[in-house]
Amino acid sequence: MSFPHFDLVEQAYQELVNEGWIKELPPGNQQAVEDQKGVLTRRAALYTNARDAEYGILEKKTGNNSEGYSTDIIINKDGNFYDVASDNGTIAFPIQGGDHFDLGLVPRWRQPTRALAKLDEVPEPIPEPEPNPEPPDEVKKLLIELFNMQLETKAQVDLLVARQDTTDAHLNDARRMLREIQNSANPDYLTNILGRTVTSSARK
Repeated sequence: MSFPHFDLVEQAYQELVNEGWIKELPPGNQQAVEDQKGVLTRRAALYTNARDAEYGILEKKTGNNSEGYSTDIIINKDGNFYDVASDNGTIAFPIQGGDHFDLGLVPRWRQPTRALAKLDEVPEPIPEPEPNPEPPDEVKKLLIELFNMQLETKAQVDLLVARQDTTDAHLNDARRMLREIQNSANPDYLTNILGRTVTSSARK
């Protein structure tokens, strides 16, 4: 069963996007993304609680959490709970995650509030990541030396390859000439020459 008040999750999401609480972040800001999911879940839970007081938020002090609460669960006092938020690593968004049941979570049911839903606050701007510092001069010098060594090594390899190609070409020429000599030899002519030589020797 899907969350019966998902329209309130979508409403909360649109409000938070317009207010600047939810927005695309650079990679590497996972906790900030978790906080986006958390405020989405808490505001959606606040609106849902106003419609049905059995719904609330789930206290969570360990693992992924935001301000000590689950970042994605709205829970009913009867033990049913729903996943309503997810992310892609850079921004949070609402989901219909289906329903689950666990009576062991009921003692951690908490009342959502306006403060937790960020209804009376203005979001702080996300700090821009600091640019990578310039490497020290000695590091720059070393990098240049390594680059030049790489170029020199490549030139030497290219020269060796060229020499090998030349050697291979000479060997191929020699093989070709040998085949031509072998193919041009006339067996009859050689037999006649050998025969005359034998006859001349016998007469003597």
